[in-house]
Amino acid sequence: VRDLVRRTGLLLVRTPLGATSFDRALVDLGRHVPGFAALVAGWLADAPQEWAGVVGPSTRRMIENLADARVPA
Repeated sequence: VRDLVRRTGLLLVRTPLGATSFDRALVDLGRHVPGFAALVAGWLADAPQEWAGVVGPSTRRMIENLADARVPA
């Protein structure tokens, strides 16, 4: 899944509209698919340089916030 998401992001970030759409889709999936935000947050933490050109800073923060909110206490 990680490679598919990253490849999709690399294709979409070639245009400003594509980059915006990709960021919105990541946040939307993070909100609605259980465990997705935590999964993406892990990818971002494990390889920040690999994802730096794909995921915008505000999207990164939103994914991290969603992941923290969904972690059971």
